[in-house]
Amino acid sequence: MNLEEIKSVVELMKANQITEFDYDNGDTHYRIKRDLNSGKPVPVPSASTEASSNKAEKIEAVQTINAQMVGIFYTSPNPDEEPFIKVGDDVKEGQTIGVIEAMKMVHDVKADQSGKITKILAANEENVEFNQPLFEIE
Repeated sequence: MNLEEIKSVVELMKANQITEFDYDNGDTHYRIKRDLNSGKPVPVPSASTEASSNKAEKIEAVQTINAQMVGIFYTSPNPDEEPFIKVGDDVKEGQTIGVIEAMKMVHDVKADQSGKITKILAANEENVEFNQPLFEIE
């Protein structure tokens, strides 16, 4: 992959709100990550092809709970209240785990599956996009 091809991939990622791209041609492995807030590519340390394929297998096993709409994400019902959940909490399908404010209306973000929250991917009061991963769950 040459520089022009990489630039093209980054532009396609921007246009389609893609945050991560992996490419492996056997000898070389490319991984491009974008931060949706800044729109700039995020450097990712490279690793051997074997280690990268192991990471890819682990990534596939990670499930996410995604935003169902565009808006402002909140981790708690009110600024002076505790967050709905924190990393390590077990959640049940249908449980409210956050809220998104869109056009002055507040919508619950509900767990679409039961499991343990392993990572919170969106910050409190962060603008989120449709289908943006908010939580990792196992």
